[in-house]
Amino acid sequence: MKKVLCLIYPNFSLYEITALTSTLALSFDATIDYVASDHSMVGSEDGLLCQPTKTLDQICIEEYSCVILPGMVNIGPALQDEKLISFLRDLGEQDILISAISSAPLLLAKAGLLKDTKFTGGIWQNFFDYFEFLPRENFQLKVLVQDKQIITAIGFAHQAFARKVLLSLGLVDNADDYFKERNQYSEKNLIFTLSEEEFAEMKHEFENTL
Repeated sequence: MKKVLCLIYPNFSLYEITALTSTLALSFDATIDYVASDHSMVGSEDGLLCQPTKTLDQICIEEYSCVILPGMVNIGPALQDEKLISFLRDLGEQDILISAISSAPLLLAKAGLLKDTKFTGGIWQNFFDYFEFLPRENFQLKVLVQDKQIITAIGFAHQAFARKVLLSLGLVDNADDYFKERNQYSEKNLIFTLSEEEFAEMKHEFENTL
């Protein structure tokens, strides 16, 4: 699998993407680059300051299999970032999975990627008459939509969003059991054991760090 590119911009939402990013990194050993317009610290919507690992002009898009766009509580700064919008516009010519959640489809719309693409998202209905670039006719009243290589979802469907991305990347054949709680758990479900090989590796790491 190629690397994963996660775009970050002011006020981005962590919880909407962490089920996906943590699973990609921990379960599938994916390398994730957190990319912004410049090297400045980027504050999430809950106040966590994040340091981008790369900037947009350092990206070779052929190295990536997927682009992730988190939503944001305040869309203004990202919508006005012409460097970001230009980068997204160029993605329309690439064979790459684009996944945008919550308000992030607004960025795709401004970049012209939703003109012929069905989509959903956490988008105020008032915006359809306000933003000329936002195609009301392509908006779907669904929690999650995939049209061609673009996946969009409403923010509260972040787990379904993560499952759809895992499936679309071909990492799993069935993602139904990812991130789902059960009504009841047996004692067996609550016991976690490493294999001998895994435990030996962990002990080796302890010995080198403790």
